[in-house]
Order: sequence, then structure tokens, then C-alpha cells
Amino acid sequence: MKKSLALSFAALLGAANAAAAVPEYAQFELQARSNLLVNDEGFNLPPGTSFNSISPRINDAQQVAFSAGLVPIDGDQTRTGGGVWLGAHGAGSIVAVHEVPAGDPEDPPFMIVADTPGLNASGAIAYYTSVDGGTYTLRKYDPATGESNPVSLLPLTPSSISNPDIADDGLIGFKARMGLGYGLATAGNGTPAIYAVDTSVEETSPYAYIYSPATNNAHRIASKVSTTDYDHNEIRLFTGPNESELVVADRATDTTSPFAGFDNGLGLNQLDAVAVVVKLADGNVRAVYRFTPGENGIEATEIARVDPAGTIREIESFSPVLNDAGLVAFRARDADGQAIYVGDGESLMRVVGKGDVIETDLGTAQIGQHDDSPVFSGKPAINNLGDVAFVAGVHPQGDNQTEWGSGVFVAYAPANDAIFADGFDG
Repeated sequence: MKKSLALSFAALLGAANAAAAVPEYAQFELQARSNLLVNDEGFNLPPGTSFNSISPRINDAQQVAFSAGLVPIDGDQTRTGGGVWLGAHGAGSIVAVHEVPAGDPEDPPFMIVADTPGLNASGAIAYYTSVDGGTYTLRKYDPATGESNPVSLLPLTPSSISNPDIADDGLIGFKARMGLGYGLATAGNGTPAIYAVDTSVEETSPYAYIYSPATNNAHRIASKVSTTDYDHNEIRLFTGPNESELVVADRATDTTSPFAGFDNGLGLNQLDAVAVVVKLADGNVRAVYRFTPGENGIEATEIARVDPAGTIREIESFSPVLNDAGLVAFRARDADGQAIYVGDGESLMRVVGKGDVIETDLGTAQIGQHDDSPVFSGKPAINNLGDVAFVAGVHPQGDNQTEWGSGVFVAYAPANDAIFADGFDG
């Protein structure tokens, strides 16, 4: 059953690019660092561990989780697997690793592990693994037992899994490939359930395609969906099997909408607010928006928009994330290059960016690469304290030709900043 909510377009034309008159993030902490063995052994990881294109998670206990696609087992560089890391405040370790089975030495098998694992309040982690792209296994790490076990999906038999999010009660929401199409489902705490599928799974479905979802503690799943075709798109909040509410539609679907389109990924908080990158119909300008349920329907708040002469020169194609206070974190480019910003619709704060000086286990470093490669990996994460976790390349200060690899960092919110202490109004 599809429901519609009235949409109140607030601050649609207001620019939110003025830098906030608030203290900058100043406290940064390295959680782990990977590097090639020819350079050094890394930090808080088995020597030789590597990861790329990953996104971290951070909870309100300031625990951080991330995945690593290549983890040497028992110090043996010839035995590797994929794993997940859990820690906090500069201490942690790989808590689960899955060894790649032996195979043809001329064409060795490889392990796929979730690029963005789910993390709940107690430190439980949801992720998936797959050998050579074969059938995916959904897994749950339990910090109480230190064990990671497969999650039963029966009677579902998806061939692939993506976007796992784990609620505090252990339920996992995810996107699943089902035959030729895709669906949104939950598992891990009771009988698995299908929330929605596309027309390649069920011809009578109202959705031509389902994009990358996000799940919250109330077991609600938000996702962009294409309706009659790929040119007609909506953001919907799925509240259960075959139950959903319209958050916002594009102009092709609703002629009164100011939005020409939406990026494929999005963020969802525990209060059902959604953050997504939009393209404004007026001028095809990219912007970050937050859509918040309220008494008068959905309130649309602009967080930032692209302005070639302003603060935000480009919004990168990674989904924004938001916390329960309505703070939205996202990747962008400013006058100095790639950066991570946090905003609420009134204030905008630069968290960290290319060239910034940061401390590591090897000493004072700068955020950057030796060439024009991306500085950051994946999307940032934000908790309800306003702390931001991110993955970035680093090199010695003033020397970008010396390789220090990639670090997973936490930028701690300014403790005495009244905006962060009191919380933004959503």
C-alpha cells in the first residue's frame, strides 16, 4: 500500500553556502591505517592489510567499524581473507576474517566483503561476503561473544546483497538481488521479510527499479525508486511489506516539484528524516537536502548547493548521512579541493579537506595523495554527538611523494559549541 505525505517546500531557493560562524572541528584521532608492506606495516591492522572504496560507520559510543578486502591471516601473506574492524579511540582490531579458499594459483579466487558494514549501538556489525562474486552470505558479528555467524535468509534466496544496516535489536535491512531484479528486505531478528520488489521480480510492482537503501531502528527503509520508467523517480519510506510513504517526487512525476532528480543513495536517521543529493529543476544545480516529517507534512531543507564562486564548488556522488539532530555530513569540493562538510540548513562547517594537517602514528601528516587520485574513500559517517568518521589518504606534511597509505579517522565535534551541545532543530 502506497501513502502520500504533503510536502512543504521550505528554504528551497535559499543558499546555505555561507561558512558557519562556529568553531571548526579541531580534534582528530586516527583509528587505523593501511599501507603497502614495502612502505610500512600500517597501524592497528595486520601488516599487509589493504582496503579501498570503503565507508566507515560510527555509533554513539564512538565505536568505529569498517571493512578490509585483503587481510593476511596469522601473519601469512599467502593466506588472506576479507574482514571487518571494530574499535574506538585509537584502539581496535579485525574482529572477523573470512579466508579465501584455495584455488588456481594462476587465477586465484578473491573475497568480496561489504564496502559499508552496518553498526548498531552495542557494536554489532552486519556485513556480507562472497567468493568470486558467487552467492552472497549475510553475516552478523556479535561483540558479546566475539563470533560472526551467517544470518539465515530462508525462504529468501538472494544471489547478492548490498547496503546492510543493523538496528539495535539486531534486525538487518538490505537490498537483495532476486532473480533478474532487486528488492528491499529485512532479516536477522525473526522471519525474513520482503518490503518491496521491482518489476523484474514481480510484473505488478509499481517500481521499475530500486536503488541503494538505508534502514533505521524502527525497521523503516528509505530508498529512491523509479516508477513507470527510469525518468520518473521518487524517494519513498517503506514502513513494512508493501507499505510505503512518499517523501518527495521529481518534476517528471509531480509537475509542482522543484527537483529534477535525485542521486541514487541517501541517508536516513532514527526520526525518519532523509538526506539526499538533488538536482534542482531551476538551473540543474546540485544541492544537498534534508526531508523531515512534521505536523504539516514533509519539510524540505536545503543544506548546501553548488556555487562556482561560493563555498561548495561541487557535491560529490556519495550519499550524505545525517544524525537525529538533523546534522547532515557530505563530501564536496571547495576552493582547496575535496572536503567533508556538515550542515543543518542554517550553518555550514568544513570538517576536513585536502591539505589539512593531521596527526598519525607516523607523525604529522597531510590529507592528500601523490597524484590526482581521490583524497577520500566512500562516504563519511556521523553519530548523534556530531562526531564524523572518514577515510582519507595521508602523506608526510609537505611531502606528497612519500606514501603513508590510507587512514580511518574520527573528527570529534566541538564539545563546547552550543549548536552541537543543544542540537539542531530538525
